[in-house]
Amino acid sequence: MSFGDDLGRQRARVLRAVREAGSGWAEAMRTHKLAPPDADFASRLRALAEAAESEQTTWEHAHAAGLLWRPVPGAEDAEPPYELRPGSGRRGPAELWDRFDGAVAELNHAITGSDAAQVADAFGALAGEASALAVAVAEEDLVARASGPSSHRNAPLPDNGTRADQDAAAGSQRTASRGAA
Repeated sequence: MSFGDDLGRQRARVLRAVREAGSGWAEAMRTHKLAPPDADFASRLRALAEAAESEQTTWEHAHAAGLLWRPVPGAEDAEPPYELRPGSGRRGPAELWDRFDGAVAELNHAITGSDAAQVADAFGALAGEASALAVAVAEEDLVARASGPSSHRNAPLPDNGTRADQDAAAGSQRTASRGAA
């Protein structure tokens, strides 16, 4: 067995991990697209954080194996799914959303280049911010449920015909094939 054979097997393992992490990321994005405003928002944020963390780890390994990220042209102009965009009525602390938006912009910038380490770092930043939001939103939901219906000022509203608005907004979103959150 030669060093080249071992390196080839290592790269094959990393490429498999890249595909798996990409599938997890794509699934996390799908759960946010057209999602109704509901109590599962915190769990979707948690899944997004976990998918971003998986991408971070995978691209750290890819970088160590000498692999490059395939640039996504136009990703800097990509927008996240509707429920993650500013102005969509996002629940959670504004300062955490500001940091999340910064992490999204960082990831969108990173994926326009080929530096796997930069992409890994950007996924890591997004993972941290999405995780913090998931915790904060879950805590808000617990307080709202414990306080009863009168305190649901920031709780999700029932679907009362606004689905068409969400569908229209989602249909017009511009995202890159692997655009950020």
